[in-house]
Amino acid sequence: MHLWATFILGLIFGWLGQRVRFCTIGGMRDYYLIRDTRLLKGLFGFLLGAFLGFLVLGSFSSALKTFPWFLNGKSVFLSKWSTMGLQAQVHPLLPVPGDPISFSPNVVAHLVLAIIGGFGLGFLGVLAGGCPFRQHVMAAEGSISAMAYLLGFLVGALIFHKFIGPFVSSIFT
Repeated sequence: MHLWATFILGLIFGWLGQRVRFCTIGGMRDYYLIRDTRLLKGLFGFLLGAFLGFLVLGSFSSALKTFPWFLNGKSVFLSKWSTMGLQAQVHPLLPVPGDPISFSPNVVAHLVLAIIGGFGLGFLGVLAGGCPFRQHVMAAEGSISAMAYLLGFLVGALIFHKFIGPFVSSIFT
């Protein structure tokens, strides 16, 4: 069931993304360069839809009751850690309760990794001419450069997860 639901939603979102040319990085680029807000409206619509989706789906699932973590102080990941036998301390400034890379809850490591990843994604997205969602849509349309971007995105994510994340976490722990 989940496989088919994911496939159908992927087709719907892909079709919509192609029709409206949705691109977050392109929207910010166009607004900065030529003050065009057409693509930027899609970003705000996406954020509003995500917020409303969490509100609606939160009434059906107890897992979403802890969103957003920084407002209610609940800790989903820490309860899962105790079942795995791991120890962690809650930090009041921690943006997400738990480090998905190396299990070291250190806010400085989170911020450094977010800055490195955000800069890399934004810079390379501008060079490629669009955000990863747009690259997926263009790859489905047959763009060889978009397919190369997605292959590089995969390799970059693996390198970031295996080498850069643990290295930065080891520096700040």
